[in-house]
Formats: sequence, C-alpha cells, structure tokens
Amino acid sequence: MSGHALLVYARRAAGLTQDALARLAGTSQPTLSAYERGTKSPSLAVAERIIEAAHHRLEVRPAVEFVEVPGQYGLHPFWLAHQLWQLDPQRAFASVLLPGPRHPWPAPRQQYHLADRAERARAYELILREGGPTDMLDFIDGALLVDIWEDLELPDPIRRAWQPLIRKTLPEQRAATLASGEWQYQPRA
Repeated sequence: MSGHALLVYARRAAGLTQDALARLAGTSQPTLSAYERGTKSPSLAVAERIIEAAHHRLEVRPAVEFVEVPGQYGLHPFWLAHQLWQLDPQRAFASVLLPGPRHPWPAPRQQYHLADRAERARAYELILREGGPTDMLDFIDGALLVDIWEDLELPDPIRRAWQPLIRKTLPEQRAATLASGEWQYQPRA
C-alpha cells in the first residue's frame, strides 16, 4: 500500500472527513488532500501524527520469509516460515471456505469457523500440509498456532520442521516439556 493510500485508508476507517482529520492532526484540509492524492509527501513524523489522529498506529514489522522444504517419505514439498506472525482478530477468528477456488488441494471444500478451536485445528492442519505462504499469512495466526500446536495432526516431517519455531515461541516451561520429550503427540481417536 502506498503512503497516500495508507492515509486515505486510516481516515476512512476512522469515519472522518478530510477536514475533521486535518483539524485533529494539526494540519489543513488542502494539505491533507494533497498528501492523500500523492501530490505532496508528508515527513514520517507528520504521517505518523495524521495516522494516530485517525486512531491508528504506524509500525514497522519484519517481513515473514518462507522456505520450501522438499518432500520426503512420500510427502510433497511444504512451506516453513522463519518467524511467526499475527493476524488482526477479525481475520484470525473468521469463517473461511477451504480450499479456496484457486487451490488444487486434495481436500473437499469445507467451511471452517476459526473461532472454534477444533475447527481451527483442522483448518491449520490442512493449510500447513497443502497451503503456500499466502495461505498461511491469510489464515494462520502465530499465537493461535502455538496454542493448538500439541493438538494438530501433522505428518512427522512438517511437525519436525516447525517444532523449533514453536518451541522458541513457547513460554520456557512448556518449551522445556516439548524438548524433553515428556509431551508425546497422541493422534485423535
């Protein structure tokens, strides 16, 4: 998203007119209009002030990188992230239809209610097995993945590949339990 589009988005999401946001941010409506059209560029400090006046926050987050892990033991290649990410709550607990129309996954289309822990686990299993980076970033929340990690039925190569990232994110005591082998995956009956 471009800088001027970001200003427009923040203002509209806050339900403010240009005039109202300009007054809240300590600038003029013509200046804000020029920023939103992209004919004038605000400094970073001014852009931050305008975005905060619209009840939003400007932040820098590291980009999530993925690596494709070659398939092994009859498993097709899958994707592994180098760090976890966060979805906004509305997306993290949405109802989703998977696989989507652009996915050739070997699974029947089904509605998953991500607010339901058991359905979220089934959706996350499908996405981790069959999805790509975009699918993961669209539907999986890192904290929720860590929370249900022990409940997921995943092929061993996927579980082993993701385990160090999950362990690194867990509170120390729970990570030590995973590392010591005290916790053992038990398939659902």
